[in-house]
Amino acid sequence: MFPPKTVLSLFFVVLTGQAIVGRAQSTSELDAVVTGALARRVERFFGNLKAPSVTAQDSFADLLAGGPLDGRTEQLIAFVENYKKLEASYGRFLVAKQVHVKRVGDDLIFLTFLYESEQFPIVWRFTFYRPPLETLERPDWFVVRLSFDTKLEQLTGLP
Repeated sequence: MFPPKTVLSLFFVVLTGQAIVGRAQSTSELDAVVTGALARRVERFFGNLKAPSVTAQDSFADLLAGGPLDGRTEQLIAFVENYKKLEASYGRFLVAKQVHVKRVGDDLIFLTFLYESEQFPIVWRFTFYRPPLETLERPDWFVVRLSFDTKLEQLTGLP
């Protein structure tokens, strides 16, 4: 059979491997929870845009709350005006689907949605950030960048 020292070494390797796999699964599951919560926040934003009882300005203000774009009236007005131009050009909003998510490090997440309207799809890109802190209390995620356009080719990775 195996000498006791070899058995102990193999046992340690197996335990270490299981701990690493367990940690990777936990990190992956945590990523899914975080990105899922942010995706639901974007879906709520789109739902608010579609709801007749909520103004576009209120929808954008809610999405941008807590971040550097919060309270920037000029940018908020520009977002609303550009959104209204999209609606006038391409028809009313029907459905939005998440098409891409990319996490960079622990504190930056990019979400891309395909916003399907009556006449043409629009690509919406949301960048969420959470400042790193050394305490247990971390701020919530907030939007640091928002854009929307009709550059569908970028979804394929083609120039």
